[in-house]
Amino acid sequence: MKRNEFIQAAAGACLACSGSAFLEGQEVKPAADKAERERLMRETEKRFKEEYIRTLMENMEKTVDPETRVRLMNDCGRACARRSGLYKLAQEHQGNLKSFVQAAAERLGRENVRFLNAAAIHWSYPRCFCELVAAGPDRLPALYCQCSVGWALEMFETVLQKPVRVRLVQSIKSGASSCVFRVEAAPAE
Repeated sequence: MKRNEFIQAAAGACLACSGSAFLEGQEVKPAADKAERERLMRETEKRFKEEYIRTLMENMEKTVDPETRVRLMNDCGRACARRSGLYKLAQEHQGNLKSFVQAAAERLGRENVRFLNAAAIHWSYPRCFCELVAAGPDRLPALYCQCSVGWALEMFETVLQKPVRVRLVQSIKSGASSCVFRVEAAPAE
């Protein structure tokens, strides 16, 4: 064997040896079919979105004053409300709170939408309807529930065409069995 042939053979053996050492213990998997690749891609996108929203919320809590945080979340909820199916119902019942409460109760259940007195409404959800919370990251701060407050503000202000007050009584995100809000027409100033 000539020297060049020996070096080539030895180099090939070294490469083969190091390659097998690298692959040792690794499972050889067949390429995923298209449906599996798409499922993995959706799963990756979901994890990305969850981490993004969690980071955003955590940073907002660290760097933004409480009043501004609440306003930002309320504004997000208001925008979400305008895209919801119930918003059209609110528009159809402008000026008539009683008919809106009745129509909403038919859709959401009388136990979830009802008058507490002439000016106060009990508004609740038996489960979290927000996709970002219900199917999203576990560690979103409770501030996130201010989004739902904004949602209710937009609905009832659309119906009444004047400011209302919405108070979060309890939330699933904070460990309660349901989300409960108390909605009241704001007094004239």
